[in-house]
Amino acid sequence: MKKILAFTLVSALMAGCGGGSSGGDLEADNPDNGSGSDSSQGDGDNGSGTPTDQVTALDGTWKKDCGPVEGQEHYDIVTVTHDRGTFTSSIENYRDASCTLPLEYSPNPTASGTYSVGEDVVLGDGVTATKMDSHITQFNGAPFDINDYNIFYIQNNILYIGEGDADTPQTRPATLDYDRPYYRIN
Repeated sequence: MKKILAFTLVSALMAGCGGGSSGGDLEADNPDNGSGSDSSQGDGDNGSGTPTDQVTALDGTWKKDCGPVEGQEHYDIVTVTHDRGTFTSSIENYRDASCTLPLEYSPNPTASGTYSVGEDVVLGDGVTATKMDSHITQFNGAPFDINDYNIFYIQNNILYIGEGDADTPQTRPATLDYDRPYYRIN
């Protein structure tokens, strides 16, 4: 049970994290947003970033379809909503690959907090992702204080986030998870 809770927390952190796009598709999908490389947004590593009243490419609700939880023997569906510098996430845990049989005695965790979008970064595969810093302030309704540093990339309303977790800007992921992306649902 402790293992499931620990991994679920990490999943919640990842759900709160995200990244950007290399331009064309992002601007076509949401012309009112910033590109993530605007100098007023800062670099995401020093506490500066997206002002809380600014719409970002991440704004909206994103859903990761049913899939296996890495390193675990269960499956989940993750939903995250970003709204002008704040986010909420929820994870539904299941026993089966169809996500029809709830995982007994397992929490379906929720988290919320703030995020900022930083500068663009070119990855080894040539994709231009965007840095994002998240601060989880609530986990399952209780106060929480965890920072997460990640990257994201959006193409055709599909959100890819960095592989792995990072609790410092220096350990921020440098590759994207293409296996389980998030799909924009609104």
